[in-house]
Amino acid sequence: MIILFKIIVCSTLLIAFYYIFLQKEKMYRFNRIYLLFSLLFSYTVPFISISTEAPKPANRLQTALETTQQILQLAPEQNRFDWITGIWIAYGIITSILLSRMMISFLTIRNLKGEKITYRNQEVLVTEKNIPPFSFWNTIYLGKSYFTDQQIDDRIFLHEKSHLEQKHSIDLMMVEIVKAFTWFNPAVYFYKKAILMNHEFLADESVLKNHFNVKDYQNLILDEIISSQNYNLTHTFNFNNTKKRFIMMNTKKSKWTQVKKAVSIPALLIAFGLFTEKTYAHPIEKMIQEAQEKISGNDLSPAVRTQENNSTETTKYDRPEASEIPEKLVRNTIEEKKIQDTIRPQEGKNTNLNQETVPNSTNDPAQLPQFPGGMNELRNKVAKLFDGSRLAAEKGLSKADILYTVNEAGHVVNVKVAGNNESFNNEALNSFIKANENVIWKPAEKDGKPVNFAMRLPLTMSFQ
Repeated sequence: MIILFKIIVCSTLLIAFYYIFLQKEKMYRFNRIYLLFSLLFSYTVPFISISTEAPKPANRLQTALETTQQILQLAPEQNRFDWITGIWIAYGIITSILLSRMMISFLTIRNLKGEKITYRNQEVLVTEKNIPPFSFWNTIYLGKSYFTDQQIDDRIFLHEKSHLEQKHSIDLMMVEIVKAFTWFNPAVYFYKKAILMNHEFLADESVLKNHFNVKDYQNLILDEIISSQNYNLTHTFNFNNTKKRFIMMNTKKSKWTQVKKAVSIPALLIAFGLFTEKTYAHPIEKMIQEAQEKISGNDLSPAVRTQENNSTETTKYDRPEASEIPEKLVRNTIEEKKIQDTIRPQEGKNTNLNQETVPNSTNDPAQLPQFPGGMNELRNKVAKLFDGSRLAAEKGLSKADILYTVNEAGHVVNVKVAGNNESFNNEALNSFIKANENVIWKPAEKDGKPVNFAMRLPLTMSFQ
């Protein structure tokens, strides 16, 4: 949805720039390039990702809360019809209709009956129906009344031939395809109108370069308006926006033409900066991302978490030597191991469950605990409440795993922390407890009843 929003906003701003600054200038070839490029640009730039180094915090602390929690997660099948399905169905129907109309218009043109001739090295179809002249792909189509005495009016012929020589049909096919698949973008319709109008300016310019009288040419266009018949995907000689065409025929090049050309390039660069996807690269974040990708590629049942670093493998928790671990932390680590065995029992091992843990993966709850505002809100609160100034003397990477249970009443109980730095563990514990003060979770549910559920929140920080 964010990408679609960026496409709509970007294309709207760029076509607005065209109508305000470029449309009235006599620089038709540049305008054609701008219209085509800006349309494709607005549909591709939101998909471009730029990686840049993350700014270093003033307190020398970088925080990375892992987005993957090592808990059991169910993905129950949803067979019910929802509004997202309805939107996709509506989108498919409308897109199919637009594509069908485009195909019907193409076949209608191809099925026109008449006599094919070569006129001044150009393929012309003199139709049985008395239709006004138009051009499509590599052929000029016109009724018998326009081909008298084996001749076609030079002005009509030059106008239609210029459409073919400049490959205007390709522009129209492209914008029609874009419109069929993104019909919900209002900017596409303005792009099509602007592209058609600019094509006519280019064709008129080709005629008037041959020193035809401007007024006589304008009268010829007015005479053809009455018998107008417009096929989709084509350029008809008697284009409807006659007034604009007449104005541009008499317009002189402005002294601001080159300035406006130069300004359009910074406008595209600004749009590029605004609508590209920006990612921040940092060694710690990269390491966490790699670990998360490995986890997401495995079974959702939480196994012992591994992390690849220089072809070595570590267990779920990086534990220091036993002599460096306080007695309290040892007890917490033992209890944490019990919770791991509860979440994923070893094969052939009978595990005794207490009321603060949940059954194994064969008897999962139907709904997991939910923090008000979602887990991202919890992570943000913990990060904001973490006081890095207390760890000013620390350097390097510190990791901790916050283990906790959400009970049947939605309260967080039995909060424990295991990690390789006691000071860091204590601050992580304090920030997590503060983040859950006066907060009621939505508890896990099994068979429609609330149950206790053990969870884990990894925390990684880099001190520089």
